[in-house]
Amino acid sequence: MEQEKREFIRFGVEEVAVEIVSEPFVVNTFRGFAPVVDVKVEGEEGTKSMYISAKSLADALTPMVEENGGKFTGLKLKIKKESTDNRAPYVVEEAK
Repeated sequence: MEQEKREFIRFGVEEVAVEIVSEPFVVNTFRGFAPVVDVKVEGEEGTKSMYISAKSLADALTPMVEENGGKFTGLKLKIKKESTDNRAPYVVEEAK
């Protein structure tokens, strides 16, 4: 089975507003399977995929998902990296 090509969102120190439009699923990467969700990026057409395995991202998403009835779909977020370091944690806020 051939995997479809996906465009993945990357975050930097500039805040990006996204809306999650799918429940988590896995994609096969060069490191093995990785969990992702599809997102709509504010001001852009179409959807992109977003990895959700980073600890700082997962820790921030967990209470939001619980408050959303256990669902990722519909969450609106503002996401950025804490610094320009590749390993910098994500800063995640719920968008109103």
